[in-house]
Amino acid sequence: MEKLLFRKLIADISIRALVITFTLGVIVWIIQAVNYLDFVIDDGHNFKIYFYYNLFNFPKIVHRILPFVLFISIFFELIKYEKNNELLIFWINGISKRSFVSNLAKFSFILMLIQIMIGSIISPSSQFKSRLFLKESNMDFLPNLIKQGKFIDTISGLTIFINEKTTQNSYKNIYIQEGNLFDLKKNNQIIFAKEGFLVDDEKKIFRLLNGKIISTNNKKLISFQFDKIDYNLSKFSSKTITVPKIQELSSLRIIRCSFNLMTNRSYQDDYFDCNVERLKKLNNELYKRFIKPIYIPVLTLICCFLIIFSKEQNNYTFKTIKVFLSVFLILIISETLMRYVSESFIYLILLMSIPIFFYFIGYIFLIKKVKYG
Repeated sequence: MEKLLFRKLIADISIRALVITFTLGVIVWIIQAVNYLDFVIDDGHNFKIYFYYNLFNFPKIVHRILPFVLFISIFFELIKYEKNNELLIFWINGISKRSFVSNLAKFSFILMLIQIMIGSIISPSSQFKSRLFLKESNMDFLPNLIKQGKFIDTISGLTIFINEKTTQNSYKNIYIQEGNLFDLKKNNQIIFAKEGFLVDDEKKIFRLLNGKIISTNNKKLISFQFDKIDYNLSKFSSKTITVPKIQELSSLRIIRCSFNLMTNRSYQDDYFDCNVERLKKLNNELYKRFIKPIYIPVLTLICCFLIIFSKEQNNYTFKTIKVFLSVFLILIISETLMRYVSESFIYLILLMSIPIFFYFIGYIFLIKKVKYG
């Protein structure tokens, strides 16, 4: 009977958490997707890249909101159980309040491990995949990217100016600058053309008519006129950052880099520059992935204080508000302490010990309250 009751309680908490996570996650995802629309409008990526980039960022959102969602789910399920006299069924069937707390504590540790797995494996991996979509994509939205009367420098190493756009893919008075013309050591060029049009959207061929090319070659200035040339735009890529950010790196890489830097050892990585200037950000990421989830058992434990109150008490609502504010305060503390992450290994251990200390103090105090239950 005890197992059935706890299965129902955990199922109710899990269903509520899933519904809130999906609802809140989709809202945040839509808002974020609107902000990322610049990848289509300004950076020349098509809607397929835009969709995949946003889709693979969803686990990051889940990881961010999950502690709050779990707190809300456990808090309101316990209140609902009390109001519906369902907690009374536990006590009638000989389940002590201490056993109740222990079972919810075990459940909270499972939730903590799930949060660590999402933050340290799933979220970084999905964000890295979204970055790969940008890195491997071409400028496949060029017709909408080019606008008349405006310098377009979104494409790396290339500046385009169109004086007039006659039809969808046809233009007049075109200026194209490839590279930096003032750097005589490299091969750079400027192209003027009276007319031009895209002849192949897939291969990005820009056919230019009646123009002139000015180029630098071995510190010499060369110019010649042309009647027609095909200018290949597919070799250029967007200026969108394609190097992985710290939050997109695997946890193993971050741990290796951080540990070696804190022990004054050199470490080289193929994906990012591991240097002392990044150490604080690396430790900050470790805090988010491995230390913040430790607060989940603390939040669950504080919610368990609800079982020592009865809805028959006159000040029941006031006591539930106190528990709510206490849990909310712990959430604020977990976020605030992230600002105090430093380059020191001792600080990381200290920050890790704080939620563990909160948990044991809270557990001892709660068990004393329910030992006669």
